Parts: sequence; structure tokens; C-alpha cells
Amino acid sequence: MALRPPSDGLSAVQIREAANAFLAKGVRPDAIRVRDIEITGAERIAGRLFLPPNASLDPVIVFFHGGAFVFGDLETHDALCRRLAIASGVTVASVDYRLAPEHPYPAALEDTAAAVAWVRSTLKPKRVGLAGDSAGAQLAVATALACAAKGSPVQALGLLYPCLDPSRTGASQERFSEGHMLTGAFLDWAWSAYRGEGDRSGDPLFDLTRAELSSLPPTAVLTAGHDPLRDEGLSFVERARAAGVEVSAEHFGDMIHGFVGLPGGSRRGDEALAWLSDALRRSLTVDGSGPSDRPEVG
Repeated sequence: MALRPPSDGLSAVQIREAANAFLAKGVRPDAIRVRDIEITGAERIAGRLFLPPNASLDPVIVFFHGGAFVFGDLETHDALCRRLAIASGVTVASVDYRLAPEHPYPAALEDTAAAVAWVRSTLKPKRVGLAGDSAGAQLAVATALACAAKGSPVQALGLLYPCLDPSRTGASQERFSEGHMLTGAFLDWAWSAYRGEGDRSGDPLFDLTRAELSSLPPTAVLTAGHDPLRDEGLSFVERARAAGVEVSAEHFGDMIHGFVGLPGGSRRGDEALAWLSDALRRSLTVDGSGPSDRPEVG
């Protein structure tokens, strides 16, 4: 599936519906409890809790789905969140934030920040991690920075092939702009849709290439070799390490963008998710082996 911008009579809504239908086909492991929730804040946001066997509510991973800021929802990433919860042994909360172009920046970031605040006030975990894929990874970083700026930092960050550079610089953007899932034309349109009408050039939470990263928690970053976003992910690793952030990085040089969550699954996707799950678990748990001794959720 190659993603392209609206054209030839296809609207943004039609592209969203097609992409969502494709991504929602993933096999959903059933060895887990799932609960739909309503996250209250300035907006009412749908969410979903994924509770693995013997799960507690401390820690919690808050997950932000990918979709270039313009598609994706609870269903497209249900299978991935189930797998993440099972592999990590940690409760996962997925967030159905508002999408562009109907809701440009900062609507999605407002929703992700509100979701973290809700998790903390309602579930009351002592430790919170943020994770996401692609555009969801961008929102995870921006939300972590916003939380730290307010004096309530999160404890871990997990990023799958992050989408971070609205200028689309880097050799990989040129090399892989055609013939793969993401196309250059689609990325240009998606960033424009997320930007909206305002001038975001000086906003480091929109353009994370301008962000000061030293306040980030221990961060795990996974990149793919055949991905237009490869170079911005690798650059982020270098910048975060230079800022003093504890960074774990893993590069899957033979894989394309989105490979961890593609319907049908793959051995390499399972390996990648196991790596990310282990990194998050080690950052979030007392001894790196499992959740705390808070009571199991009924």
C-alpha cells in the first residue's frame, strides 16, 4: 500500500477510511483484557486499556498511534497495542487523538497531553511511559517535553520509526520517496495538513528538529533502513545522546516504514517489538523484570 495525497477525486476522509481499513486487519491476540475508556479533559477523547495477565496499573504505557497525523485510530493499532502489552507485561493505554486536516496543530498534542494527565489522575501510576509509531512517536516526544516543562516528567519513551522533520531533509527522504509505503508527496501533504494555517517555524513542539532534548527520559528508538524517515530518526538519536539523554537505539536495516504493525505480522516485526518492549519495561519497572506489586486490575 503506497500512501499518496488527496487527488483524482479522493478526499482526505476517503484516504483515511482506506488506510484505516487496511491497518485494522492485524491479528489481535486474545490473551489480554481490553477496556474502552473515555478520557476527559478540554475534549472528550476515546481511549482503550490493554491489560496483560497479572497486570497492575503501575506502570502504564500511554500509546499514540501513527498515521501521519491524518489517519489511524484505536482499531488500526489495536493489535499492536495488544502485542506491546503482552510483550512488556505492562498496561497500555491507547489514545484516539484528533486528526488533521480537520483539527490541525496543536489539537493532537493537546489531546495527548490531556490523556497523560487523565492517566495520572485516574489510574494513579507512579511511573508513566509514552510510546508511539511514526507520527505517534512525534507526539510522544512532544508530549514528554511538554510534561517535563510543567514539572511532571514521564519515566520512559519508546519510538518506532519517528516522523520528526516537517522540512523532510535527509538523504533517506529523497532515496525512499517512491516505491515504499510512505511517499514524499504524501508526507508533504500530511505535514501541511498538520501545520494548518499558522506559522509553526519557531515552535519546537511542532518541529522537533528545533527542540532542546535534555529533559527527555530514558528513550528507546527503533529505525528502519528502507524508510524515508530513517535519517531523521538516526539524527534524533545523535541529538538526544549529545543532550545527555539515555538512549537505546536499534536499526532494522532491511525493513520498511511501519513494518512492526503491518497486518499479517512478520518475524522481524516481532523481534522489533520485543526489543522495544524490553527497553520500556527496563525503564519503567523497579528491577527491570515486571510491574510493581500494586494490586491486579479486576
